[in-house]
Amino acid sequence: MGNGTAKLERLLPRKEAAQFLTDLGMSIAPQTLARLYSEGRGPVCMHLGRRAVYKPADLISYFRQQASAPNQSSREPRRPAANDDLPDAANDHDYED
Repeated sequence: MGNGTAKLERLLPRKEAAQFLTDLGMSIAPQTLARLYSEGRGPVCMHLGRRAVYKPADLISYFRQQASAPNQSSREPRRPAANDDLPDAANDHDYED
């Protein structure tokens, strides 16, 4: 790319976004992503025409929001995970942030 052209981040269609999250350890179906989007509870989603697409950085952010820190017991309240608690795939994924 040359002269002031920004490098574009690859956008993932819903099926690939679901696989991306599954690869991180969050098993999720494309239909579940669609339902979460319609309920306003899923990862940030964009549309290209009628096709839903996701930025890998937004999927990683959603994964981090859903992950909790390790607990010793189910009686302990859930706390947000720190970066050290997350799998390496969420910290060093092949996709650009």
